[in-house]
Order: sequence, then structure tokens, then C-alpha cells
Amino acid sequence: MGVIRQVANASGLGMPPMSWEGIDHALNRVRGEVDRISLNLTDLERHGTYRLLCGADPVGGTRSRWAVADGHAHRLWRTHAVFESVVETAVRLRETGVAEPQDELTRLLTGESVILPLDEVPVHERGLLDPDTESITLAEATARMTADYEAITEVVSAVETSWDALHPRLNELDAMWQEVCTLSDMVEVPDDAHEGLRAELERVGDTVRRDPLALVVDGGVDTSALDRLRSVLDRTRGELRDALRMRDSYDESVGRLDSAIDDVEQVVTRCRELRTRVVAKISSPAAIDVPDPVPELRAAVTAMDALRSRRRWRALGARLGELERSVHETGDDARDRERNLGGLLQRRAELRGRLDAFRARAVRLGLAEDERLVESHGRAHWELWNAPCDLRAATVALSAYQRTLQELAGTETPSIRTRAGDRASDGENDGGVNR
Repeated sequence: MGVIRQVANASGLGMPPMSWEGIDHALNRVRGEVDRISLNLTDLERHGTYRLLCGADPVGGTRSRWAVADGHAHRLWRTHAVFESVVETAVRLRETGVAEPQDELTRLLTGESVILPLDEVPVHERGLLDPDTESITLAEATARMTADYEAITEVVSAVETSWDALHPRLNELDAMWQEVCTLSDMVEVPDDAHEGLRAELERVGDTVRRDPLALVVDGGVDTSALDRLRSVLDRTRGELRDALRMRDSYDESVGRLDSAIDDVEQVVTRCRELRTRVVAKISSPAAIDVPDPVPELRAAVTAMDALRSRRRWRALGARLGELERSVHETGDDARDRERNLGGLLQRRAELRGRLDAFRARAVRLGLAEDERLVESHGRAHWELWNAPCDLRAATVALSAYQRTLQELAGTETPSIRTRAGDRASDGENDGGVNR
């Protein structure tokens, strides 16, 4: 008891002691803070990303930020240990029931009772009598621990966010690389054929594992490097799969390719015949050309035999993939041209049908023999039945006939829209044919 009074008297608080009610309230509050801080620190220690960072050897910007966060962690645990010790001392003192311990409890709960070692200062910056400790209150210790905790969790959260976005992609790249290696062995690709790809994968993987914060840009995770690498691996894997397919089923693959080229040839032949008919019947818009890619495709298939004879499965697989894409694209192009040419004939038929419909309406109204209508009808009829006809001129003539009929009938008949645009009139749509 004498020791306590001596310490209390030496405290120099210069303030009256707290009431027992105030002491109990403050003591309950700091005991609750100790429990909550201990629980959060335990959770932090068990956090997967935090544990990985503690055992990792980060580099670059991640190393710099983690070094600062690690310093906060050491100070946080050091402060927490002293903070907890002071609270435990206050609890024991309150439980002893000794006479008049209020002065000491007041000092522990409100005074500068948390004594902490100062960070080590270099010799050239240190004074001979500089203190090596500092004293702060429990409230100041709580504020300091809160700031340290937030500094740590900020870095841990940033790294976790980065790893959550990057690791699944990296795992996918590793699996793709293993498949590339397996396929390379199967088709006898030299060991150093993918050396550059392997080196790039290792470089990106090292960045993800040791410097994930280098890939955080403007608050978001930049996955572009991994996405580009995935594209390269996917293309390489596809080429090797094609190579394996060529090694194991060359004849079947070439047979399917020849069959696809036969289909393209049929479309091209049909399209070229259609163009001949269109050129004979329609002068404008001009019929599009129909090139014939089939001879070039067949020559490329023949050239594959030379690669097969040299067992160049990788090159053969790549060539197969290119030819398959070419056959698909040329087939689509030929079908598009066929639809375009067929559209010209359909447009001519549509315009003829509309002229007949307008003529029939004029007959019903008793206007068919009107001089203006006869002249307008003759011009439209000549444009549409002349061979080859000009669809643009025919569209204009038909529109003129329609307007004349409306004027004579004294009504505004809604125009039948053309396919060139929902609001286009016959005279505004370039013949109604999409080129």
C-alpha cells in the first residue's frame, strides 16, 4: 500500500481522483477495448493474405508498402502488450479492496501510464540524454493502435484484392502451359520452341506472387498482361492440338477440308451464274463481282502434303487452322454476295408489283386513262421492263406515278416504305438495295 501511495504521489497528476463510479465505468470500457482489440488481432494473424505476406519476400512497390505496414504491425503488437498489462494492473488493483487506491487507478486510467520504447534512432541523430521511452495515456494508445491497424489492413486489403483478381487467371495460365508442354512432346516440338513463352509466363507469375500491387492502377487491377499471355497460350495450344490432330488423322482432316471447299465451290458457282442473270437484267446498281477463291484453296491443300512428308506437324496443324478459317470466311462471303445479287432481282420484282397495284387502284377510281397518269405510268413501266433496267431511275419514276395518282384521287395514300430505311421514300433510297 505504501508503494502504491508513493507511486501515486510521484505521479504528479495535479487533479482530484476519480469517483468509484467513474473508475468502474472507465475500467469496464478499457477492458472491453482490450477484448475487442485482442479478437481483431487474432483474426488478423489468421488472415490468409496477412500470413502469406509475413512469410513472403515481396519486391518492388509491394515490398515498400509492406515494409511500412510491417512496421505498423510491430508497433501495434508492442503497444497492445503494454496496454493490456496496464489494464490488467488496474483490474487487480480494483479487486484488492485496499484502502484509497483511487489516486493510482485514476493515474492508470487517465494518466500517461502506457510506457513504450521509442523507435531506435541512428547514433548520429541521437543526443546523449535523449529519452529511450515515451509515456502516453490509454486513450492515446487506443488511437495509435487504431491507426496502426488501419495502415496494416489497407495494404493487406489491396494485396488481397489484387490476388483475388490475378491468381485465378495465373492458375489458368499454368494449366494451359502444362497442356502446351504435353502437346509439344506428343508432336515432337523441340524443347526450346516455347522458351520465350515460358520466360514470359515466369516473369508475369513472379510479378503476381511477389509484387501484386504493381498491377493495381487507379484503384483497379490491371489484368491486361495476363490476358495477352492467355491469348498467346490459347493460340499456341490450338496450333498444337491441330498438329496432334494432323498427326493422328491427316487423311480424315484433309477429307473434311476438301468437302468444305466443295461446298464453297457450289456457292461460288451458283453466285456467279446469278450475277450473269443480274447483269443481263439490271444495269444500276451495278452487280458486285464474284471472285473465285476455290483454286487457291485447293492449291493450299495440295501444298500440305509437303509438310506432312517432313513430319512438320506443328506447321501442318497451323496451316490446317488457317485453311479452315479461310474456307469458312470465303463461304460466308460468297453467300453474302449471293444474297446481295438476289436482292436486286427481288427489288425489281417488288417495284413491278407495286406499279401493277397502283395501276389497279387507278382503274378502280376511273383515273387510269388520265393523260398525266398514262404518261407517268408509261415512264415507270419502261424503266422496269427495259433490260437491263436502272432500278434507281425506276424507283424515281414509280414514286412520281404514285404522287400523281394521289393528287388526282384527292387523297394522301400512305407510302409503302422501302427496305433502305423505315422513313425513306421511294425517291430517297437508292433503289431500295443495300450494297
